[in-house]
Amino acid sequence: MTLAADVTGQLAKLVSFPTVSAVSNLALLDYIESQTAPFGGRVRRFASPEGDKANLLVSIGPEEPGGIIFSGHTDVVPVEGQAWSADPWVLRKKADRVIGRGATDMKGFLACCLEAIPGIVAKPLKKPIHLAFSYDEEVGCTGVGSMAEWVGASGLKPRLAVIGEPTNMGLISAHKGGLIGWTRVKGKPGHSSQPDRYVNAVMIAAEVISEINRIREDMRNGPQFDGFDPPYSTTQVNVIKGGLHGNIVSESCDFFWEMRIIPGESDMAVLDRMKRFAATLEPAMKAIDPACGISFEIQARIPGLKPTGDAALEAELLGLLGRTEPHYVPYGTEAGIFQNAGVPSVVIGPGDIADAHQPNESIATDELERCVAFLHKLGDSCC
Repeated sequence: MTLAADVTGQLAKLVSFPTVSAVSNLALLDYIESQTAPFGGRVRRFASPEGDKANLLVSIGPEEPGGIIFSGHTDVVPVEGQAWSADPWVLRKKADRVIGRGATDMKGFLACCLEAIPGIVAKPLKKPIHLAFSYDEEVGCTGVGSMAEWVGASGLKPRLAVIGEPTNMGLISAHKGGLIGWTRVKGKPGHSSQPDRYVNAVMIAAEVISEINRIREDMRNGPQFDGFDPPYSTTQVNVIKGGLHGNIVSESCDFFWEMRIIPGESDMAVLDRMKRFAATLEPAMKAIDPACGISFEIQARIPGLKPTGDAALEAELLGLLGRTEPHYVPYGTEAGIFQNAGVPSVVIGPGDIADAHQPNESIATDELERCVAFLHKLGDSCC
């Protein structure tokens, strides 16, 4: 068999597990453990609070500090409502690409890891290779934290974590952080002919959204981080729900906000500004009804990724990839979480981010082959 056939065979098996974020990933983890057990994989699981999902850490090679983490998430986005031309859970080939949910984001990278392990184990390893596969990345990177924190405190001291999100096998050394959540406004309903007797939640929400828009304007003229597009932080409101009828003062209004924060800036400082403004509106609301108010609910927080600052490491990775410079991206990954746990982290993986989450999601087979070759080269650095 060719390398392409071997790695796509692994990918076909991984795609067959429909691990959307709403369901368990444990059967997939069982499969990964079965594939690494013949090579002496030392396994640790980090269960979700409900116990139906887990992070998986597999360590292969000598039990020494150092080595490299190959990291990816096991969950994928749903397929409902998308126009797939065939079963999304059955990998199929078309020309020089393979199609299936997760092919690019990011079971392609997981398949490359499993395909690379036998060859890496055959090397005279002096440092270990760790596979760190997480759950619930697609709902805000909410699952990986327990594993990353354990790695940071464990004494493993990896010299690098490679998060295999799709980068066309380029080096991403920095990305923005993210904070997303809901603001919920509770008003007092009543007949719209007497609006001053009541508290209009939609109107209050509009005032808070106007403040968010002012924050957005300030961000344009605020701190800059060259290399990002745009080079400043951003925030916006993307969903709003409120009101019952055209002649009823609205009792409730909820809106969803997000922010993308450049490395070095504080997402919580932005949230605090939103909260301080909301607090100026509440006295008048509560004077009409003490039950009225404005609350904020964080749904997910994704730390930004800063460049490692290690010029030698960056040059090594660029040399292995045949690239001349790293890039920065405005979206988030789990890399910032590993970095915050004390592990130098970068993002390198097969496929194009534009193919992620799409119907008929696909990846080029030569991208998979290039990734396996890169992982082998990283294995050499552990010898």
